Amino acid sequence: FMDQTIKQISPLVSVVMSVYNGENYLREAIESVLSQSYSNFEFIIINDGSTDSTRDIIHSFNDPRIVVIDQPNMGVAAALNRGLKLARAEWVARFDADDICHPSRLEKQMEFIRKNKGFILIGSDVEVIDTGGNFIYRYEHLAHRYEDILKLRPSVCGFIHSTVYYNKQA
Repeated sequence: FMDQTIKQISPLVSVVMSVYNGENYLREAIESVLSQSYSNFEFIIINDGSTDSTRDIIHSFNDPRIVVIDQPNMGVAAALNRGLKLARAEWVARFDADDICHPSRLEKQMEFIRKNKGFILIGSDVEVIDTGGNFIYRYEHLAHRYEDILKLRPSVCGFIHSTVYYNKQA
């Protein structure tokens, strides 16, 4: 999936997704990443031992930005950690296999980071949809400002995982 030319170009963003038996929404999820308005990214997909048609769906895409790792099932944390180790970019954008990226997600997040030096992790709210793609409600972060994040209990994650965008070194 990755030719020599792409390997030599350093992407500015590594989109990392793990998937286990995600055939129901996977094609649309992958398409939503590949059709981003910002395109200098690598898309690392860890197929975590799927037993459905997930592997076939992933391998049906022919895009040089896609890096596919097929591995035995090790769980989502291990799969994501493997993807992070492979990420070549300074910035990592997390994504889940049952989500749809807003068409300008990466562009907006990169623009925010460029304009707001000092941030190492950002996220966004999400719009929840049903299986037909119809809007149900808007789910908001528990905290939108740094000060509010500090007030959260240590056991509470103030971010929606599939929206986070962060500095790999941090």
